[in-house]
Amino acid sequence: MGTRGAPSRRRPAGRRLRYLPAGSFPFLLLLLLLCIQLGGGQKKKENLLAEKVEQLMEWSSRRSIFRMNGDKFRKFIKAPPRNYSMIVMFTALQPQRQCSVCSST
Repeated sequence: MGTRGAPSRRRPAGRRLRYLPAGSFPFLLLLLLLCIQLGGGQKKKENLLAEKVEQLMEWSSRRSIFRMNGDKFRKFIKAPPRNYSMIVMFTALQPQRQCSVCSST
């Protein structure tokens, strides 16, 4: 009796291996671009945090208590990233409020 050879590992002609569904290339490209952008976003957050901390340190070196307007409050107190704590004292400085404690600060 004859010996049989090992089964062939060759693909039939005209048939391609497909690991991904057709049309997935644009999706993968978009996913790759998003990953690159997110990595850059982390550096941007770190830079923003460093700038905020540097500005606060500069202000606190001049005066331990400093005034903030609405924009500064939103930027330094409410907006992320923030790895620091703040104590905020709200005052009513308008004369019609008649706040004697507020006017003494």
